[in-house]
Amino acid sequence: MQAAVFHGPHDVRVTDLPAPTPQAGEVLIKVQRAGICGSDVNRFRYGSHPWPPGFIMGHEFCGVIAALGSEVSGWQIGQQVVVEPTLYCGTCWYCQQGYHNRCVDFMQRGITGSGTNGAFADYVCVPAYQPHARPSGLPIEVAALVEPMAVSVHGWRLAEVEQPDSVVVVGLGNIGLLAVLVAKARGARQIIAIGKYAPRQELAYAYGAALVLEPDDPQLHRLILERTAGLGAELVLEAAGTPSSLQTAVAIARKGGKIVVLGVFHEAVALDFRMILLTEKHIMGSLIYQRQDFADAITILAAGGVDQGRHITAEIPLRDIISHGFIPLSEQKAAHIKIQVYPQA
Repeated sequence: MQAAVFHGPHDVRVTDLPAPTPQAGEVLIKVQRAGICGSDVNRFRYGSHPWPPGFIMGHEFCGVIAALGSEVSGWQIGQQVVVEPTLYCGTCWYCQQGYHNRCVDFMQRGITGSGTNGAFADYVCVPAYQPHARPSGLPIEVAALVEPMAVSVHGWRLAEVEQPDSVVVVGLGNIGLLAVLVAKARGARQIIAIGKYAPRQELAYAYGAALVLEPDDPQLHRLILERTAGLGAELVLEAAGTPSSLQTAVAIARKGGKIVVLGVFHEAVALDFRMILLTEKHIMGSLIYQRQDFADAITILAAGGVDQGRHITAEIPLRDIISHGFIPLSEQKAAHIKIQVYPQA
């Protein structure tokens, strides 16, 4: 089979490898579609710490079960699936409570495609606990968006809000745009989005935003206050992962409002905790997802709403993943929302 093997920064090689054989408790997936995540791009640019090189990236994917290892039940060869790539020990206190995303071994195990072989290949072996059945009405292109959609679903669930009167999504990359769809599906009465680039702004409107603002708009705070009866947002979903985006998210939340951090940060962020104390704002981190979030993401996406033509900005063969995938995503950020890879086999 062909696979894109990560060897180090700017060193991903599409290589011929033997197809893997599922071990006990594993299933073999024939990959149909795999999305290139921002974390994949960061590894391509900067490295894979804390996981050593030598693995196949790719964790946003769907496929068909091609073989079953021993001790596997509940799955059949030929079954269409979407893969939840979480890896966990299953025995620590957090796993026993169902918080697999908080497993004590999370940083050591990573997820499928981060430290272990993933889906930028014709085939991949995964634990039999990872797949979810793909509904027949969910196209494979949209099915490969389930994993990032589940990130936003999980953040929403952590916030514990019911049909909030105002939701602001900060950041209009793939996660942020899908967060707009989640807010709409969960009954938010008003959705405001903050982000750059006209194509993404237009898509945010199409997905349900009533107002889209530039992050450097000098009137941003005033406009949000006008839209929220002078209060600020009841819920803010931060999906950009930059110091300025988090500072904006905290500033535009109302007193007692909730800020859920979905973005991945690569530097420390200074916040005014005296102001946070005096306004009783709640800031919570949100780490990937749990199994129910993944199932809910499938349900939301199967109901429709994703504009495939605009959201999936390129579909490329695996052999072109460097020249038509990693490089344009590194150098032409404004040009793409999601690039998906399909294997040739």
